[in-house]
Parts: sequence; C-alpha cells; structure tokens
Amino acid sequence: MEETPWTAEPRPDAHRVADLVTNAGVSPLVAWLLVQRGVYSPEAAHRFLHPEADHLIDPSAMQDMDVAADRLYQALQRGERIMVYGDYDVDGTTSVALVAGYLRGIGADIHPYVPKRLDEGYGVSLEGVALAATRGCTLMITLDCGTKEFESLAFAREKGIDVIVCDHHLPEEELPPVLALLNPKRPDCTYPFQELSGCGVAFKLLQALAHRMDFPQEHILEELDLVAISIGADLVDLVDENRVLAHMGLKRLKELARPGLRAMLRAADIRQAPETIRDISFTLGPRINAAGRMGDAQLAVNLLLETCENGAAECARLLEELNRTRREVDEETTRRAVGLVDGDSRNTYCNLVWGKDWHRGVVGIVASRLVEHRYRPSIVLAQEGAMLIGSARSVEGVDIHEALGACSDLLIQYGGHPMAAGLQLHLDQLEAFRERLEGAIQQQLEGRQPKPPVTYHAEVPLAELTPDTYRQIDQLEPFGTGNPMPIFLTRRVRCAKPPRAVGTDGKHLKLFVTDDSLSGSIEAVGFNLGHRLEEMKGWSSFDIVFTLVRNTWLEMRSGPDEIKLNLHLHDIRKAQDGV
Repeated sequence: MEETPWTAEPRPDAHRVADLVTNAGVSPLVAWLLVQRGVYSPEAAHRFLHPEADHLIDPSAMQDMDVAADRLYQALQRGERIMVYGDYDVDGTTSVALVAGYLRGIGADIHPYVPKRLDEGYGVSLEGVALAATRGCTLMITLDCGTKEFESLAFAREKGIDVIVCDHHLPEEELPPVLALLNPKRPDCTYPFQELSGCGVAFKLLQALAHRMDFPQEHILEELDLVAISIGADLVDLVDENRVLAHMGLKRLKELARPGLRAMLRAADIRQAPETIRDISFTLGPRINAAGRMGDAQLAVNLLLETCENGAAECARLLEELNRTRREVDEETTRRAVGLVDGDSRNTYCNLVWGKDWHRGVVGIVASRLVEHRYRPSIVLAQEGAMLIGSARSVEGVDIHEALGACSDLLIQYGGHPMAAGLQLHLDQLEAFRERLEGAIQQQLEGRQPKPPVTYHAEVPLAELTPDTYRQIDQLEPFGTGNPMPIFLTRRVRCAKPPRAVGTDGKHLKLFVTDDSLSGSIEAVGFNLGHRLEEMKGWSSFDIVFTLVRNTWLEMRSGPDEIKLNLHLHDIRKAQDGV
C-alpha cells in the first residue's frame, strides 16, 4: 500500500530553546515545543503557560464597541425590551445563554430567541425580526450571525429596532445597516485578535458593558464556561486571547456551577466534567448541537439558563433523546453518502453528494465523516423540493469558503470559514456547481490530490515518556486548532507482546511496544489501524508517530495519584533510516 509521507515540524532555533530553558524555567522538551509555536521570549512563555484575566484585550479596541456598550447601557436604563437572537449551533446557543443570562441577572427585560433550522434557515430571519417588533423589542443583539443579513436587518431598521451584531464570520465588502457591528474580521477593525468565536465576541460586549456600568469584572468571568464550550465546538484557533478564554473557561467548567451542565452529563451517564477542549467536542458539544439539528435549539438555551435542578433534569432528558435520534440518522445518512461517493467517478477533488430524504440537521456531521472516509473537501446536500441545502467541510490546503466564492453566482447563499461552510442552491444548478467547484479546488491544490498529513513535533525515545514528561506537556493545554497536542516520533520500536486487533470487527490495533531505551513496555492503541495487523507481523522493528495520553481507566484501578500513560498511534511503518 502507498505510505502517507511523514513530515517533521520545522526544527526550532537552538539558541531560542536554550534561552527558554535557562530563563523561563521550562524543560528542553517544553522549550522546543514553545519555540515551534512561535513563543520565543521568557515573557511570552510565561504568558502562554500561565494565562490570566489581565491578559485579555481591552474590548474598546473593537470597532463599534463603545457605540454598542453605550446603546445597551441606555436600553437597560430605560427598561427597554431586548431580543437576544442567536444561531442554532453550539456557538450561537451558548452566546444566547451567556448574554441573556448575564443581562437578566442585572435586571434587563430579555427575550431570547433562536430560529428553527428547518423553518427559518441560517442567520437573522424576517420571522425573528417580525416577532421582535410584535413583542415590543427596541433593541436586538444578534449572536454568531448578522454580518451578511442585509434584508432582515434593513427590515429591523424599518421597524424602529436598533441592532447590535456580535459575529465572527467573514464579511462581504459591504456591511449591513445596523447601529453597531462587532466583528474582529471586518476590514476596518483594528482589534489585535481576529479569531474569537461568536460567543467570544459576545463576551467582549458584556465586558465593555460591565466597565461602562462600573461592575466588577469577576462577575462576567464566571460566564466563561460557556465561552470555552463555544471554542471547543466551533474549532476556532486556540491561540492568543482564545487561549486565555479557554483556559479560564475550562477551570470554571470543572466546577460545574451551572445546573444545566450537571444535568446534561448525568443524562448522558458521564461522570466527570470535561477537562479539555477535546472533551467538550465529544461530550457537551454534540448534545447541545442536537437540539438545533433535530428539534428546536431553544431547548439547549433553556437548559443552559435553567437554575432549577428539576427543570434542568427534564431539559437534559429531552436533549439526550434528541442526541440519540441524531446519532441514528447520522449513521444511516453516512452509510448512504459513503456509497454515493464510492460510486461516483466525478468526485475527483471534492466529495459532493445529495439525497432527497436526508435530514438537514445532520449534513454537517456527515460531511465530516466523508472527509474521514476519503480525504477530500466534502459537501453534503439535503434536497427540499427544488432546493439543495447543506454543509461543507474541508481539508488542509483547501479554503472551502474561497472555493464557494468562486461559485457564488450559482448559489442562493453561502457563508462560513476556510474549513467549514453552509450553502444553498437550486437543484438545476447542481451540475454546473459541481464542475465549477472541482475546478476551484483543483486550482487551490495545484492539481495535487490531498493526503491526510502526518506531522510530528519532536523525536523521542520511549524511555523519555514518563509521568514527568506528561506533566511538562500538560502545561501547554488547552490543545486544539492552532495549538495542537504534541505529536512524537519514535524509531525502531518492537512488539513486547504479539499485536492484536480489537474492537468491533477488529477495527483498532493494540500493541505493547519497547525499544533499546526502555526496560519494560508501554501500551499503544491505533484507532482505525486494525487493517495494518497482518502487514506489520513481518516487521522486526517499526517506527511510530503518536500522541502521549493518560490512561484514565488504569488510573481508576491504581489510584488517583498515579499517572498511567498510553500512546495513541497516528501511523506506523516498517523501520527505516530516514523519514
């Protein structure tokens, strides 16, 4: 079989590494990893390893922030009714819970609203604006949406409703007609960090309001659990200010002060709070998303705002039922989508599939599954009458938002990020869209077929993989997009026991590996690598690329004070001298 190339991350400057070891008090391995991530000075290393509230950026640096905070303060003083309008995904629902909960806590008259995905679609809907007018709202705050909604926001102006947009999606050249548009990506915004989540932008507005009202910042910092959830679910870069927000939010999340989060974990039979961004993406994120995908996202908002344990338990039970339904629909749609991809030779540079009875709420998940199945940008569309509505997910090296822009005249609407987007088009434009999109992606890739990257940060012997090494690496948390978990290479390892395939249908590979540096062995698991078992049986030694993780199951058996380690394999290959 053709091997995937392994690539080393650039070797860091030795003088900078030595400077951090000497003057920042970190180990050579941590110094190596910090310099690779662009952290060069001891001062920068301290800020990276010890994020604090003082490291947050002054919210007034964001364009329109002072106007937005003043108008919101005015609305509070006058007792105006405010609609808090958010998108139906995790970023949007956490934003609504954040803003509605905080403003209610200081006595505001709040009407939280999340559109129904199947009825109103993405963004600020005309129905939502009409409801705001009917309810007597004179101010609307849009969260994780609004940057591209021209018609509905012009309608809000006609109705006498002032609008503050809090968003992070890429804007058009023209901006909508609103009182204030808070978006660090707008071209005239000088805010020094552009990669906030939608909930992060909302948090900055509340920060500015608290300053305007001379309230203690500690109270708004208590809401950072919701910002951390949005960061984990929306896959924004975990660098700079996001790193501070995520670090502090994870601390708050571990306290599980919010009844809705406790109830959600109990309903899912999860016995501890998420400790990492990865935990959020596997536990809380999918369940919060299930409300908007399969039902009404307002359920997720209600759960996050709930203060009563009994009320939270009922909301969580309903949410868990929706999540089970979502999984069943997801699995069936994925099976059918994979069959279509494998049977269509036109999908050279992109996986593009559609179905008449597919549920719009799972197309984004299925697109991600297709990327895993066949490493290409993937678009999954649900047909609704003469309309196709769907989601796109991309791969390294392809800006899917830019590729969709090359097809904009064939689309009713589109929007998103370089790695994920939503789109809508007429069925009779599908073939023209497919052809244009293939060409746009081919141009970005310069005719190369994309391959899943296997990169590593450092080469280490197995004997170096100790609990102390793990503790050093753990200082770099939280890991995620932009600050990946360190990946290591070890050469010429051997099996201390016969390798075996485990899991359903032998899907995974389980090894106990050793090398010349190690007297014992360490357990290694290769998820979805079970098909390599027969191939590796003839190898006397082999190279591995992996991440170092804690084996919490073994720790529960041996005691909480003892760290047990596993290797999670990314790839294996027969030993060779060069990589």
